[in-house]
Amino acid sequence: AGPAADAPAGSSLAAYADVYSLERVSARDGPPSGSGGPSLRDRARQRLVSEVLGTLRAMPCGAVLLVDGVTMPVISSLFRVSELMEAGVHLVEHITMRGPDGNYLRRQQLTSLPALYFLTPSVESLGRLIDDFRNPKAPAYASAHLFFSSRVSDALVAKLKASPAMPRVRSFKEVHLEFSLREADLFAVSPSPGAPSALATLFRIDTDKPAKRARLHEVHKIGTSLATLFTTLGAAPVVRAATSAVAAAIACATQEKLDALDRAGALPAVEEAASGAPPPLLLVLDRAFDPLSPLLHEFTYQAMVHDLLPVAEGDRYRYTYVGNSGQSLSKEVLLNEADPLWLRYRHMHIADLTVQLDADYKAFLRDNETSAGLASGNADLSEMAAGLRAMPKFQEAMGRWSLHISLVSELVSRYEAFGLEAAALLEQAMACGSSPDGKPCASPLADLRSLLADDATARSPIDALRLLMVYVVTQEGIKPEVRRELFELAGIQPEDQVAILNLFHLNVNLTHGLKPPKPPQRKQPEPAVEPAASATPVRDSGYDVSRFTPPLRSLAQRALSGELPSDDFPYMRPHLAASAAATPTHEAAGLPSWATDAAAEPA
Repeated sequence: AGPAADAPAGSSLAAYADVYSLERVSARDGPPSGSGGPSLRDRARQRLVSEVLGTLRAMPCGAVLLVDGVTMPVISSLFRVSELMEAGVHLVEHITMRGPDGNYLRRQQLTSLPALYFLTPSVESLGRLIDDFRNPKAPAYASAHLFFSSRVSDALVAKLKASPAMPRVRSFKEVHLEFSLREADLFAVSPSPGAPSALATLFRIDTDKPAKRARLHEVHKIGTSLATLFTTLGAAPVVRAATSAVAAAIACATQEKLDALDRAGALPAVEEAASGAPPPLLLVLDRAFDPLSPLLHEFTYQAMVHDLLPVAEGDRYRYTYVGNSGQSLSKEVLLNEADPLWLRYRHMHIADLTVQLDADYKAFLRDNETSAGLASGNADLSEMAAGLRAMPKFQEAMGRWSLHISLVSELVSRYEAFGLEAAALLEQAMACGSSPDGKPCASPLADLRSLLADDATARSPIDALRLLMVYVVTQEGIKPEVRRELFELAGIQPEDQVAILNLFHLNVNLTHGLKPPKPPQRKQPEPAVEPAASATPVRDSGYDVSRFTPPLRSLAQRALSGELPSDDFPYMRPHLAASAAATPTHEAAGLPSWATDAAAEPA
């Protein structure tokens, strides 16, 4: 979301705040990359600093930065507003943002300042750029420096050349960076503004032209983002994909985009480095590969926070606490890698965290006895002097401890109030196919009925829906009369029942006794990884509510050891396979017509 109409246009960037300055782009305080080198965020920041913001060095008066709905998340996930201002950006404007009336928001005209446009190459964004210079006598800005997040089509280039904006254009560059960062090494495809989720768009079975066009657009948008990822990493990948229609179409489109970047000289050759290290592997999967894992409750800290608490915009959370005078106060915080405690605890199981957090907090107080005594009023004059010197840092740290103690307390409270232990035990039994003591899960339906009929637990409709979906996925379907009974028992409304029926589109068998549906026009191979309901690996977490291991883990291990069968995960460039003769090409994968069209669309 962007800023309000009456707010400074760049103000919403604070929602994605990161705490590092431009001058420290190569020496961040964030966690190191798993490879030991700079993180993906470091690399992306460095590229934008050198290729976009570096233009500001020749502009002593500074400039205005203009973004659109796709590039806004890119910029805001990498820089704070204060960092952009330090670099010479006076204002950040969102040029495609609309008001409640559906009209574009009016922007301040700064005719004496140059403008840096960092835009996605779309008809809408280019049109907004041209509108800024529609009147040659009263342009919105003194000049325009154009930077595009991905390749600009010949048609858009021609439109720009013939526009009244062209005389004001001072520079033009394709940056090839079209993804946002959620964490230091966790990226997300930039969403299309106002578009439905990719899951609904890609898996819908409508055959009308608008639906087909929307699927093709989504496939190519994801392919473009993935291709620009490897431009930032500075390495061309070997692309492989599951044989499902959606995954294969995205991999095919990604390979086409990578080939176009290679022809433009924006990627190194796909070959082993001088050190002998192989090129990176891009393995494309879709949700049909594993529809179960997202439905299960996960009890690590970060997962519980996002599952059970109202976290907005990815990392913004508002909590209440009692102040020193006993009054109830509210504070909004950012749960991201700028918080060292969040960084330390986010992947810890809640059962371990409740113990570790208490021990670490007590250790913190022991290490800061002087400041702690001053805060409580129990200190002599010499202790007060020493405590006052350390007080600002102590209070900042105390704020963080207070936040996480409050968060963990709220999570434990909701865990108990929502009956999540009983729900998780049943989920794990169905997912793993056995009880914690190794006995087969013999009566999942009876156990599910009993759990849903328990009126003493304040179970949310979403949790009841998740339980039903886990049952359908793991038990390979459900009889229609039983499904209706469980819907009524769980109080699932008709509009929510559709979520269960839509599992059909993920190749989940809905009706017990029938074979799972097969996507059209392709041969369905035997799965390379066993489904969760049969011989599912059990995670050695030590907790009965956390036994299930997502199949992605074993798949990643097989990929790292070079054991992925090429029949089940074909290469998009067969000559890169160890045994090309046994590897089908994407042209021969038997994809449905809309998926094969994705490969044919111009990159």
